[in-house]
Amino acid sequence: MGRAGRRGWSKVPSLLRARHWLIAVVLLAGWTATPPAAYVGASSDDRPITKWLPGERKPEPTSSALPSLGLTLTTPSVSILPSLATTGPAIVPPAPSVAPTVSVRSRLEPDQRRFHLGGEIALFVELSWVGDAGDVAPEAPEEPTLMNLTKKGMVQSSRILPQGSPQTVVVTYHYILEPTAEGAASIEPIQIPYRLRGGSDLLRFTSDRFALTILPRRWPWGKILFGAFATVVVLGIATAAAMATAARIRRAREAAKVPPPPSPLEQMKAELGGIRRLFTEGAAKDAYDSVERFIRKALGLRLGGDLRYATISELGERLANETLDSAVRDRAASILDRCAQVKFAGYVPTVADQDQTIADCRLLLDDLEKKDEGKGLKDEL
Repeated sequence: MGRAGRRGWSKVPSLLRARHWLIAVVLLAGWTATPPAAYVGASSDDRPITKWLPGERKPEPTSSALPSLGLTLTTPSVSILPSLATTGPAIVPPAPSVAPTVSVRSRLEPDQRRFHLGGEIALFVELSWVGDAGDVAPEAPEEPTLMNLTKKGMVQSSRILPQGSPQTVVVTYHYILEPTAEGAASIEPIQIPYRLRGGSDLLRFTSDRFALTILPRRWPWGKILFGAFATVVVLGIATAAAMATAARIRRAREAAKVPPPPSPLEQMKAELGGIRRLFTEGAAKDAYDSVERFIRKALGLRLGGDLRYATISELGERLANETLDSAVRDRAASILDRCAQVKFAGYVPTVADQDQTIADCRLLLDDLEKKDEGKGLKDEL
């Protein structure tokens, strides 16, 4: 190799050394050009670290061309010397604590200011704040100061709305009040002590004041009208039942007043009036035929048999064989004998005979009624 060639080869290390210096310069330029959005901290061994804060845009990598050396260098947006480059967690400063804002709301149900005696008033005192349930610790409220009102009870409840984040905590105090007198009434502000989380001071909520007017007791017209209607219905039913009972009693009394049907002997006494009319009209033969049937019926009732078709001789034999009272047997035989004389012998009875026949018939009925009193006679009519 000639001398000229050796001179050209001896220049190569110098060029390499120049390229190394150029790379170093470019690296230092990239280090000093770090944008202000980067957060630079320190690691545990006091070496610097570089982290980008959330939401910041990192610069695009830059390219450097070295035409003289035929090289193209690509540098990242953040470049540090190898001896200084490391990674580690970002250091975020703690956020300052903020006390929750508590709101107080008071309301009445029904939402009005005029109430009647005998009704109830519902008072709601609601505490609400945004955050956790333990951020605020309410204590027992003080007793309310009431005028012309009395407290019947109080119920405390709590709820979280909505079931997510952020959430609202609501604590409700439900008072049940009742008016005691007419006129002006009031509900004075209620003090509710509470403490914040991590705090020792005792704070207080104050509810609103309500001025009310108590009116006279309201008459329950609906119940009164319903009661009156029910009373009218009950009275109507009771009246109808009483009238039905009275009608039944009246019918029973009228039925009791109706005389019982006459006995057979009494009916025969009525038949004597018809026989007398026949005698008066001059129909003696027809009258004695009726007398004969009369005696047959009377003896049949007494002896217990049907003697309507028996002859006069058969009736006489029957009377002789029966154990009858002699007066009854003799009177019946005498009347039958007179009937036979008029029918078969042509005897014309006088008025005295007719009267005597009627009298004997009546005496025969009386004798039969006395003998059979308490025993009853069979109706063979």
